Amino acid sequence: MLPIQGLKCIYDTAGRSWSIELVIRAEGEDALRRFDVDGPDDAEMLIEAFEDSSVSVFDPQTGEIVFGYEYLDLDHEAEEDEEEDSEDDSEDDEAAGDEKVKS
Repeated sequence: MLPIQGLKCIYDTAGRSWSIELVIRAEGEDALRRFDVDGPDDAEMLIEAFEDSSVSVFDPQTGEIVFGYEYLDLDHEAEEDEEEDSEDDSEDDEAAGDEKVKS
C-alpha cells in the first residue's frame, strides 16, 4: 500500500475522455498513476472522497484506491454528557438537602 499525496483531474481534449491522476509516495519519491473515469461526476466523487478521508492509499497489486475515515461517535458522547448532567443534578440536590437539614 502506497500513501496518496494528491489527486489531479484531467480532461483529454483530443480523446474527449476524463481521468484521475494519483500522486503517490513510492520508495522516497513521488510517482504518478493515471486511471480513466467515466466522466466529471466520477472524477469529482473521487476528489471529494480523497479530501474527506483521513488516510488514502493505493494498492499497486490490486489496483485499488482505499480511502479511510475516522468517525466520531456522537451517540456515545451524548450519553456521556447526559450521565454527567444527571450526576451534577444529583450532587446539587444533595447539597440543597444538606442546607435544609442545617437550618
